[in-house]
Amino acid sequence: MVRWEAPLAGWLKLNFDGSVYNDGSGRASIGGAIRDCTGRVLVAFAEPTEHSTVGIVEARALIRGLRLALTRFRGGLVAEGDDLMLVQLLTGEETQTRIPLAMQKEILMLLGCFATYKVQHIFREGNQVAHVLCNEAYERPGVWAGGIVPRTVWEKAQDDVHGVAHERLCKKKKL
Repeated sequence: MVRWEAPLAGWLKLNFDGSVYNDGSGRASIGGAIRDCTGRVLVAFAEPTEHSTVGIVEARALIRGLRLALTRFRGGLVAEGDDLMLVQLLTGEETQTRIPLAMQKEILMLLGCFATYKVQHIFREGNQVAHVLCNEAYERPGVWAGGIVPRTVWEKAQDDVHGVAHERLCKKKKL
């Protein structure tokens, strides 16, 4: 079971996600939400982006979220996403990268602007607010602040606040 966890008091958490359609449509989007220790969404974004690889689109989502966070806050920040390779690259657990070195350096520079930070992985099932925001980018792109977000986002955020656990959906390996 997977569930979203609020950051410690005095910290904020940025959940980010990127979405790439490989159906010939050229669609890709980024989404993310910055929440406080009560789970309240302070800022959220949902934007279409240029089609690229999943790793690059996920990195764009993180960069966009970090830039938004820096306009409001410089304290402790948890950056949490479901791209394990990106998280491992940023935490030094992995050296192989799917993003250009310039993007990696930009992310690390932005993270360094916070008083302290932590980058961590969450399975997709626990990152549903950011995932829903990626979907919103195709219908209602935008940036929301002050706790006002699209209804679908608010509903997922409320699930998180109430500790709703989601079953981990593992892909079965083909034999």
